[in-house]
Amino acid sequence: MYASVVEIQLKPGKMGEATEIARAMRPDLEQINGLKQFVVIDHCHDKFLAVVIYEGKADREAATPKAQELLGRLAELAAAPPERMGCEVTVNEVF
Repeated sequence: MYASVVEIQLKPGKMGEATEIARAMRPDLEQINGLKQFVVIDHCHDKFLAVVIYEGKADREAATPKAQELLGRLAELAAAPPERMGCEVTVNEVF
């Protein structure tokens, strides 16, 4: 498995609105091949952290244009451009 980890520094007080926008992305996310999981974390101090898990690295790379489009929905709430990095998933336990 492979993941995108995206951190966005939001403008103060925009976490609630960013969370609602992220929830509304579900129909679009469901259309991305190889996407397995989408997790949003309130990373404190107005930082929005999304962890997106894919079946493999190729799926993540293929999803890049759509990911950029979806991140664009948060642009007006961001204090700085998002940081998106790819990472191999080494442990993923679901309880």
